[in-house]
Parts: sequence; C-alpha cells; structure tokens
Amino acid sequence: MAVTTADGPLPRATPPDVRDRVARLGRSFLRGIWLFPALLTVLLTVLTVLQISGSSIGVYQSMLYGSQHDANLLANEPQPIRSDEWIVNTQLTIAQDAAGYPRINPNMGQGADVSLVLDVPYKDWSAAFRPHNLAFLVLPLDHAFAFKWWLMAVLLILSGYFFVLVLIPDQRWLAAGLSLTLFFSPFVQWWYQYITVGPLYYALFIATVFVLVLRSTRMLATVAWAALLAYLLTCFALVLYPPFQIPCALALTAFCVGHLVERYTARRDPLLRHLGLVAASIVVAGILVALFVTTRLDAINAVLNTAYPGQRLTRSGGFDLAHLFSGHTSLGLESSRSAAQYTIPDKGLTNQSENSNFLLVLPYLAVPCLYLLYRSHRSRRVVDWPLLLVNLAFLGALAWLYVSHLDAWGRLLFLDRVPHTRLLIGIGLLNFIGLVLFVRLLRDKRSALPGRTVVIGYTLALLLVQALLSLHVVRAFPGFLGLGGFVLSLVPVPLVVYLTLRRRFTWAASVLLAFSVAMTAFIHPLYRGTAILTQTPLSRTIRAITAEDPDARWAAEVGIVQNFAAMNGAPSLSGVFAYPQSQLWRSAAVQDQQEYVVNRYAHVWFTFDRNPAVMVTTTFTLTAADHFLVNTEPCGPFLRQNRVTYLVTGTEINESCLKLRATIRYPAATFLIYEFW
Repeated sequence: MAVTTADGPLPRATPPDVRDRVARLGRSFLRGIWLFPALLTVLLTVLTVLQISGSSIGVYQSMLYGSQHDANLLANEPQPIRSDEWIVNTQLTIAQDAAGYPRINPNMGQGADVSLVLDVPYKDWSAAFRPHNLAFLVLPLDHAFAFKWWLMAVLLILSGYFFVLVLIPDQRWLAAGLSLTLFFSPFVQWWYQYITVGPLYYALFIATVFVLVLRSTRMLATVAWAALLAYLLTCFALVLYPPFQIPCALALTAFCVGHLVERYTARRDPLLRHLGLVAASIVVAGILVALFVTTRLDAINAVLNTAYPGQRLTRSGGFDLAHLFSGHTSLGLESSRSAAQYTIPDKGLTNQSENSNFLLVLPYLAVPCLYLLYRSHRSRRVVDWPLLLVNLAFLGALAWLYVSHLDAWGRLLFLDRVPHTRLLIGIGLLNFIGLVLFVRLLRDKRSALPGRTVVIGYTLALLLVQALLSLHVVRAFPGFLGLGGFVLSLVPVPLVVYLTLRRRFTWAASVLLAFSVAMTAFIHPLYRGTAILTQTPLSRTIRAITAEDPDARWAAEVGIVQNFAAMNGAPSLSGVFAYPQSQLWRSAAVQDQQEYVVNRYAHVWFTFDRNPAVMVTTTFTLTAADHFLVNTEPCGPFLRQNRVTYLVTGTEINESCLKLRATIRYPAATFLIYEFW
C-alpha cells in the first residue's frame, strides 16, 4: 500500500525478492567469466572517450617544433622505427576521412583501391569483415582512431581468454593472465598493427568456435556457431598479409586437426554431422573471398606482379638459433640506444621490430610433455592429439628455420612465402596454444609427474640454459643487455616452468605476465588525438587552398610530408602507393630499369631541379626497397602533363613558372608552397 504525506506519496520500497535476485545476479557476474571482458570494455570506452591511443605520430612534434613540450604526449616516447604506423596507416586513415571513406581514393595518384594492402577504413560490403575499422563510419576521427587502436588489443586478449576457457573451464584468472601475456609479447607490441594482431586473434577465435561447433548438442546453436565460423574465416582471409597469415593458419590447422581426431575417437556419429556444417562454413567463406577477389582483379594483379614486395621466396635453414630462444633478453629492445647494438643483418635482424620475439616456454616443457603423453598412452591408451600435433608443428617450424633442403616441403605448406622473421608469429601462436594444452593435460589428476626433487633439478638445468643464452647475447652484442637485464633475464622461464610443473598455474601465468609487461611497458606512448597532423599549420594551409582549388594536384619534395596533401583532401602525386601506379609514371619510365624502380609498393616524393640553365629529364631513383624519388624539372612537361598545380618544398625554387603561394614556418622546419602560374 502506498503511503502519502504532506509532500506527496513516498516511493515504493523494492520488494525483498527483487533485491535478492539483483544481489544474486551481481554476485554471479562478479564470480563469472564475463567480469574480465566487462573490465576490458570499460577500459576501451574510457580510452576512446579520452581520444588516447598508442600511436607514434608524436614524432612530428620534434620534427616540427624541436624540443618544445608536446601537451598531447601523456606517457613514454614515440617510436620512429614504427613508421608503418605513423606515416602509413595513420596518415592514410586521415586521408580516407578527408575523402569521405571511399574504396577508391581519388587523391592517391590516379586513384588507389584502399581495400588492398592498406589497413584503412572504407565504405564497401567487404568492410564488414574488417570490424576494427567500422567505428570510423560512425564516430569522429579522433575517437574512432583511439577505439580502433584499443579494440585490436581487446580482441586479441579476448581471443586468448575464451580459447583458454573453452579448453579449461572455470579458470577465468588463468585465462586472463595467459591472454594478457600474449598481448604483452614483445613481438606483438613491436609489430602492433592489424596485419599482425588480426591473424592471431582470428586464429584463436576460429579455434574456439571450431571446438564449440563440434561440442554443440543443439542444432540451432550448432548452426549459429557455424555461421560465426564462416564469418571469422572470411575475416582471417581478408587480412591479406600472407607472411603472417600462413604461419598462423598452419598453427591453427595443427590444433584443429588434433582436436578433431580427439573428438572423433570419442564420438563419431554426431561429429560427422557437425563436420558438414564446418565444411559449409568453409565453402561460404570461400565464396565471399572469391567475390572480393573478382571485384578488384586489376589491382590484385598489380600487387602480385610488383618488383617489391613481389614474389619473395624463402629457402629453409640458416636462421640464427640463439635469437629464437633469446626472447627473455627482450628488455634491451625498449631502449633505442641499447637496441642498436643487437643486429644480425644477414638474418634480417636489423631493428627493434625485426628483432622482437616471443618469450617461449613450450620448448622448455618438451621433456615433461613427452613424458606425460607417453604415460597417458601407456596407462589409459589415450593420446592428447591436439598437444601432440601442436608440438610436432613446433618442431616442423624449427626444422624449416634450421634445416636446409626442405624447399619442397616449404612449397607444399607455402612456407617459402614467409620470411624467417615473420615465421616467429606462428611459433609464438604455437607456444601459446601448446602451453594451454599442457596445462589442460597436467590438471588431469591422472597425469602425474615425478616428485619435487626431479622438478627442481629440471628447473636448475633450464636456469643454466637461460644463463648460457643470456651470456651469449651479452658477449655477441656488447651494450645491449646490462648487468641488471642479464640477471633479470634468468628468472622468468625457469620460474614459470617450475610453477607450471608444480601445478601452480595461476602463479605461473602471473610471473609470465609480469615479465612480459616489463619487456614491453615502454614501447608505445600514450598519445591524445591526431591534432599534430590534422591541425598543424601546414595541414590547415593545404585545406584552405584546396577549398579554393579542389581539383588541383600536389607534389611534395619533403619525405615527412609526403602524405599531407592526400591527408587534407587534395589529389597528390606523392605519398604512399600500396601498389604501382603504372599509368602515372609510364610517360617517364621508358626504360626497363626505370620500370623496375616504379613497379613496387613505395613511399614516393620528388626532387625538383634548381639549375635554371639545365632542363633535366624525369628519372626515378630507388633509395630503398620501398622508397623511390621522382627527379624532375619543376617547369618541365612531366608535372604539367599530370596536372600538378602546387608543390610543397623545404627550400626555395626560383623558376619563372612558379610563384610562392605560402610559407609555413615552424621552430624546427620551414615549408614553402609554390603554385604554377
């Protein structure tokens, strides 16, 4: 009954049963598996609202303003070595925003299909299979940029989290710890971009859903899981970076085949029906990928027939053995000064990203793993097929890296398309999957290891191995690893192995996570917004001129501003071209050698002749595998034939055909914009 006072009716009290139900739901949520995803979602939301990302675009602060304080840099320092992020993906994402997110961006040369090679948002049916970019279509640029940055992290963490839970139920904190260690792996952090983390999280999501399809007992649920599997397979295929996709696909195959055999030996009839749905998922994904390919064949052919990256083929053997097993020394990579001391150019180890690695634990569990597999088969006639095949795949990867004359095998598995340093992503994925499977096997009370004394002895042997590896790094690369780093590098692997063998799984994951964070905490800055690019005076000037003359083309002579015209909605002949613009350069590239120079993925900018007494012909100079310069006469026919109206330079040009339109002065740089009369 409602109670009325002089001030009106009092609110009704919440019935006790409703309060109890809400309390039970709250307790169930706090104790359940959805708490961790909810915490990640809250963190993602906060960072999106605050427009905070880990981008290294802050390098422009020192380039333009020298030592002036950057108010948008909240923590750490930008990483110049991550130029694929700050000069390619980030700037071309801004260029897409300026153009309205077309699939064919008209401002990049003669128009470029951005759905290939690049990781930028665009409007097309295929964008549904790149969900990390969809936020750009509904959110302001800076918010969408931050959302994308952290969404990839959340997806990677959750893919590992649910993979662990589907194999080891009710171990949410173990799942959280292990998935976070995958995210904080040095390889993942130094290579942090979609083409790296996408293959990882799609592989783990596919593995998880594959298990659920085979495990499902209700037809409607099975169909739903199969539909999700088709979507994930399509997403994986459309990452479009084979050097990372192939190793992850092989690791995924090893697990799925092992799980399939394991399920088949237990239950045959329902399994066969579910396999039909799996096959249907593969067919649907194949149809969608075929549709994607057939709608952009010309651009795909241009990509496949480039001089760079072209058809790069790798032969088996020859990789550096110590490097693969020295992931525990990755602390030295966080400092650019110390990282410069660790290079092995003939093995492709030339910078922090190329030198990065995973903290491998699976190889050091090989002996206990073989022991448990043997005991399990002998005592119960049971084989842990997923664990066995994952270990065999790991051995296969090692064989490809270190054994010569396996090229026929490499062609069969497409490993010849994978540079050795890229194969590490598959080894890291196998390491994660194998560790989870080993914990699953060891949690079985029927799986018994020898006593504590044997485990301690084994751990001490591993400590010796780690010490020898760290000592090799110290001696081979002086200045890379100091005394503190040397001592610290000895701890994680032996301690993690000891705790794992003693069945202290959550503690083992915690140690692994703590050390992984220590190795990667200072890699990325925390940076707010994109104003350093979008609101800088040069960008504002280009936008103002483009508003008056929207069809005029631009060309830049300064490499750091190669994308600035396209980034501000202006057609540009300079910038990053994801595949050759053959028609654009063909008028000048009449010689075979010149065709070779321009036939590539490339950063392109110009050098303008300043000698009025000489009329130079247009030539192309290859300065790196993915960089070439266009050397041309500012008043010559090449620029006029290509309807260039504005030039961006760093020094004066005294030519009768040009007039100075604007001068933009920064404390550390000056840019001049010239206009053709």
